[in-house]
Amino acid sequence: MSNDESHVISARKQKRTELIEQGINPYPYKYVTTHHTDEVKQVSDEQISLAGRVMTKRNLGKLSFAHLRDQEGDIQLCLDQNTLGIEQYQFYKKYIDSGDFVGVAGKSFRTQTGELTIKVDRMELLTKAIHPLPDKYHGVADKGILYRHRSLDLIVNPDVREIFRKRTQAIQIVRDVLNNEGFLEVEIPALQPIYGGASARPFSTQVNALGKEVYLSISPEMYLKRLIVGGLERVYTICKNFRNEGIDKTHNPEFTMMECYQAFADYHDMMAITERIYETVFLQINNSLEINYYDKNSSFGAVDLNFKSPWKRKSMLDLVGKVTGIDAKSLSQEQLQKEVIHYNKEMEQFAQKYNWGELVQYLFENYCEKTLVQPAFVIDHPKESSPLCKAHRNDNRLIERFEPFVYGMEIGNAYSELNDPVLQRTLLEDQMRQREETGKEVYPMDEDFCYAIDHGMPPTGGLGLGIDRLIMLLTAQTSIRDVILFPLVK
Repeated sequence: MSNDESHVISARKQKRTELIEQGINPYPYKYVTTHHTDEVKQVSDEQISLAGRVMTKRNLGKLSFAHLRDQEGDIQLCLDQNTLGIEQYQFYKKYIDSGDFVGVAGKSFRTQTGELTIKVDRMELLTKAIHPLPDKYHGVADKGILYRHRSLDLIVNPDVREIFRKRTQAIQIVRDVLNNEGFLEVEIPALQPIYGGASARPFSTQVNALGKEVYLSISPEMYLKRLIVGGLERVYTICKNFRNEGIDKTHNPEFTMMECYQAFADYHDMMAITERIYETVFLQINNSLEINYYDKNSSFGAVDLNFKSPWKRKSMLDLVGKVTGIDAKSLSQEQLQKEVIHYNKEMEQFAQKYNWGELVQYLFENYCEKTLVQPAFVIDHPKESSPLCKAHRNDNRLIERFEPFVYGMEIGNAYSELNDPVLQRTLLEDQMRQREETGKEVYPMDEDFCYAIDHGMPPTGGLGLGIDRLIMLLTAQTSIRDVILFPLVK
């Protein structure tokens, strides 16, 4: 804290003390408003009452101007000693600082420059702020400070408030789309005795009352499928997931996911739901299906992304062939190993350990993802990529899985869900064994899930969409931290 800042804080604390000594409460309990700033549309004789934070002050002798900000925007205040009276006007000049909350009453008019203004005839101090606001010209350059002190970010940056307003609207629209299609919103436990539904390292904690270790949810998948077994044919949840892994511009250890499951459906139906959600969100909030997106650290440059359906369907094998020239679909495992080594010599020590499906995934993740700009579904992944998905109906090396990509970023995941209980158990056991043999962390078997689908799960389509990444695209932000109110920071 600078000496100047320390002096300002001391002066404000002194004002607070003086007010209390005068019997004036600088933190009253309530103030009745009749309008927000956006509702003051035109000049009228109506008496109105607003409340908000004083952002700026400009004193001109017996006349002063200020700007008041509430959640809807800013409006100018005109404070005239002749209207307020000498006592109220002097109180304003002496005790009201930028950053304070005030309630004002008066009538609206337009200045000679046309600015909508409230001529104040009554003012009340509602909150005395002790710490000054950042300098309006220089602001706060350190993004880390703004992430840690989001309240400060919201105070000084109206664009940030708009991002989170859109986030709230978008989540409600996602709910509306699913509710209108007959889905039932449900809740799944955040504390789980066994973690599953994704390949991720969990956070763990202890339930003292039970004397057992539990895990923060990495995915709601296993619980939602059990509800499908129970006869709830269309279910969804919008929930927090927790994964104790890396942090970068698209990953935060705590993030928000929408997952939905629909009985008697497959991954084609999930593609249609994805398109409907994105189209509806973009149209209702931005009034457009296009947005200009630019990440200075990306090779794509500035791009007009278009979310109009239908999005392109691109098979993973076709993409690998197009980008690398390797026709993996016609090659055996040994042949593909040789082609991968020829394509990238650095893979020589690893290629012999990778099976056919893992090699396809390697090629896609390292060379193809970065070519996907416009919204597209990458479909038909190798069976090795998930033990929870149905085999492809036309190629038993593949599964009916898709991931939607935009601007090189994966924004979701979906399957035609595996519902053969015998095969499901076998694949989960195989996964455990393979991870153990390769020295990887072994994920526990979810016996309760296996027990549930033993009783029969209908054909089902499942979809997970990252809410944070949806908001990144909707608001043209390139860091997940800019769409999460309180991201984790060092």
